[in-house]
Amino acid sequence: IAVLPFDNFSPNPEDEYLSSGFTEVIIANLAKVKDLMVISRTSVMRYKNTDMSLKDIAKELNVANILEGSIQRTDRKIRVVGQLIEAKTDKHIWAETYDADFNDIFSIQTSIATEIASALKSQITESEKLVIEDKKTDNIEAYEMYLKVKELRREELYTSAKIRKELLKKIIGIDPQFAEAYALIALEYSEAVHYGFSENIEQSQKKAKVMIDKAFEL
Repeated sequence: IAVLPFDNFSPNPEDEYLSSGFTEVIIANLAKVKDLMVISRTSVMRYKNTDMSLKDIAKELNVANILEGSIQRTDRKIRVVGQLIEAKTDKHIWAETYDADFNDIFSIQTSIATEIASALKSQITESEKLVIEDKKTDNIEAYEMYLKVKELRREELYTSAKIRKELLKKIIGIDPQFAEAYALIALEYSEAVHYGFSENIEQSQKKAKVMIDKAFEL
């Protein structure tokens, strides 16, 4: 299966980070099902805004099924539309529309993964289900900021580094148990040293070590 980048149908074009983050989570969740072979995010991103047919995309990626969809946010409401298509026949195997509060985004992500696995007649073990249901954080504000940081990292690594660190510090302040946020800020300090834009190499190395140790501890 290949999960194509979800389209951003929100009135605000800046909500692109939401569709990108949502796509990444769906790919990660499906990859946790051992019965499924899931194409990586890196491989599918080149098909964002493409006019290629699904059949041609499936042929290039050597997959039988393609999941495509869209996400639309209006204030604190969210609509997610997903459809799973069998590439060879262009037949819909599964389709669903979710209308919910933005706070319910976690349950939508879980539902899509489990329903698709079921539609493809894949077995999900209890342990796999628990891993899929496991959330990075219970705090929706921290999660949204985390998605923004991830999108900024995709756009440009150097120019937004300071903004990303500030956002990550805010995230940790909101949810001190958010392990992924500590891991990501450790990466920020490490990359600053690696790519040569750290103002104080020794201090950056120390901060990276403190943050990654905390991430592992959590």
